[in-house]
Amino acid sequence: MTTRILSKEKIVLAAVDLINHQENLTFTRLSRILGTRSQALYNYFPDVMAIRIGVAIHFYNDLYQRLQADLLGLSGKEAIKAFNKIFVQYSLSHYPVAQQVIAIPAGKLHNDDLDAAILKIRNIGLKLLKPLVPDKKSRLVISRMLRNLIIGEIVHIGNGRFDNKTISAADSFDQMLNIALSTI
Repeated sequence: MTTRILSKEKIVLAAVDLINHQENLTFTRLSRILGTRSQALYNYFPDVMAIRIGVAIHFYNDLYQRLQADLLGLSGKEAIKAFNKIFVQYSLSHYPVAQQVIAIPAGKLHNDDLDAAILKIRNIGLKLLKPLVPDKKSRLVISRMLRNLIIGEIVHIGNGRFDNKTISAADSFDQMLNIALSTI
């Protein structure tokens, strides 16, 4: 029998693959993909929720890298619009995983790595808003409004609710961002 070398990263990537194929995430299915026994996975993750958290951390870290690269050299409202569009495009291109990530309650699982990954993304948005919205309370409100637009766009486009010939989803999102940003 061939020895299989497992790692948290390999398990998370296999979980991402399962989720992308819209299969149930279980230790049994993961072990089949990884060519091992399900008991071996417990050395890395205590339960399926821990694997989902690993998937979310992977998602947020990849999104962070994408945002860092694509926002380089941008500032002001242009950067804020780009941040929102990149977030939505990235999430839609990984929609089954994004659905799983959105379903995980932020700050409720007491997982420092997950909280840090989410905070890195949130801090990019807040950093972009700070020069335009100096008041901390107003900045938080606008940040929440933009986050609502992002999540709503991901969910509705992902579920096909914004299929309309009158205006494309991308054009309506752009208009919504313009309306939201006209307040600052």
